[in-house]
This record gives sequence, structure tokens and C-alpha cells, in this order.
Amino acid sequence: MQNAFTEWSIDRVPASDRTDAWQDVLSHSYRDWQVPQRLPATFYARVKQHDFAGAGIVETVCDPCVGERTRAQVRRDDDLYVGVQLTTSGRERFRIGDAGVEVTSGDLVVWTTDQVVQFEVLERLHKVTLMIPWTLMRERLPERKQPPSGGRIESRTGVGSLLAVHLLALSNQIDSLDQNVQASVSRSTLELLGIALSGQQPSATFDASAAMLQRVKDFILQHLHEEDLSPTRIAEANHISLRYLHMLFQRSDMTVSGFILSNRLRICRQALVDPAFRRLQISEIAFRWGFNSVSHFCRTFRERYGASPGDVRRAALSGTAGADVI
Repeated sequence: MQNAFTEWSIDRVPASDRTDAWQDVLSHSYRDWQVPQRLPATFYARVKQHDFAGAGIVETVCDPCVGERTRAQVRRDDDLYVGVQLTTSGRERFRIGDAGVEVTSGDLVVWTTDQVVQFEVLERLHKVTLMIPWTLMRERLPERKQPPSGGRIESRTGVGSLLAVHLLALSNQIDSLDQNVQASVSRSTLELLGIALSGQQPSATFDASAAMLQRVKDFILQHLHEEDLSPTRIAEANHISLRYLHMLFQRSDMTVSGFILSNRLRICRQALVDPAFRRLQISEIAFRWGFNSVSHFCRTFRERYGASPGDVRRAALSGTAGADVI
């Protein structure tokens, strides 16, 4: 009897449904995941999933995207799985718990479903992942009392290199592997994994959400002068959902609108005290950096700096201490 498998491709899904469909496939293949950013219509992905003696082998190809397994999803999941991923091409970043790792072609990484995990695919990715129930792993490796910690496994030399070659060969041959020998192959795979885990490397710190937040802030600063700069436009330009955009700023105890306003006020104040802008009216400075109401600008400016725009300009031009208001 041959090994059972399921195969899925996003090109069979209407463009408007691709984000939800991709989230469903990820959750079916790797436990429960969510996709916080809307996918572009050009996004491509395909997944092939095999049953393997109580575990699963998942082969995935996908374009750049992000995904996360949240604390709430971890709490709802009663079954603990260990994921062992071999990247065969492309580049991806993981945040696993409080640590992070970036992987490229040939790298092995391990993660567990009892941890908060985020991923960001940076370029088209091809990977093979062995999804192992912890109950099975504990049965086959009785000396291992705790699940492995998330992070990289050395795959260029030694046993880790053998494990990488083994996973690639297993993925290529699983279609023709008779179920009568699966148990034996599974035992060999887990024994090899157990040895490789003894040389597991600690992960360096990486925060995918922080990286996205910085990218969004850079976009905002580049477009501060545009009156139509809104959360909706910012989210669309950065290919993320409006909900995810607000979530990014909540982590830094700030709102999107608050960040825009604060930086517009800061740049307007710099212009007011700069002799190079002396010939510009206060209203012209306000309009130049995205304000569409002089009264709103003056009110918020006074609330921020404790003085009117005119007072700050006069103090700067006369060289008095008022120019130091911040």
C-alpha cells in the first residue's frame, strides 16, 4: 500500500479568497496559524502533505508572506507537535518565543507548537517540514524528557548534515515508500533527529513585527507631506491589513495617527526656527507637511510645545530662549 497524501495549489483559488485559503492550508498542515496581512493577487503557493507513520511530511513552495501562531492559538491546542524544517531554496525569518533565526537554502530549524511563533518569507521559499507529535517523539526517544527548544540545527557538517540529506531524500521518495516499511524508516529518522538535536544552536534575537513596524514608520516619514496619508493607504502600500497595522503600533503604545501628527509637528517646528524657511507663511509650512487646516495645526502645535507657532518663530529669529521649546 502506498503512502497517502493531499496536494493543494493556490492557483485554483480566486484572488479575493487567497488570504483565507492560505491561512486554512497553513493551519491544516502545521497546526493552527493566522495570516495577518492580505496577500496580493499575484501570490503563489502550493503544498503537498504526506502521512508518515503517525507523523507528517509537508512540502511547501510559497511567495513572500507572513504568518503567526499566537498565544491564544497555543492555549487552544492540546496536541504538542515538533516541526523540523529543511529549507531547500529561498529565505525566511522566524521568531520563536523570545528568540529568532533567519534561514536560507540548506538550513535546518526546529520549532514546537507550544510556543508563540512568527515567520516572514523574504523570497520565494521551498521547504520540507517533518511534523512530529511529541507523544511519538517521546516514545521513540525515551531519553528526551522535554521537547526541543526552537532554533537552528547545524546542517553543514556532522549528523545535522546527514539529517538534512535524509529529509530531502525522504521527501523525494515518500510517494513510492510502501507503508509496510514506514515504521522502520520513521524510527531511523527520529533517532537521527535525536542525535542532531544535541548539537542545536541557540537563536539570535529577531523580531519580525519590529522589523515590519520600522518599515511602516519609514514609509510614513517619506510621505508626511502628503495630505491623504491615512492608515488605510499606509496598510495597502505595505501589503498588510489595517488590523495588523494598528496592532504593530499598539506594541509601542502609539497610534498610527498619533505617529503621523507627532512627526508633522516636529518637522513644522524645525522649519519655523530655520532661517531658510523665513519667507514662508506659517500656513504655507503647515500645508507643506500635510496639515489641511491652519487652526488645527496651531491648536495641536500649542498643545505639543506650549507655545504658538508664531511665538516659536519669533523667539528663534530674535535668538531668545523660546527657541529651545521642545
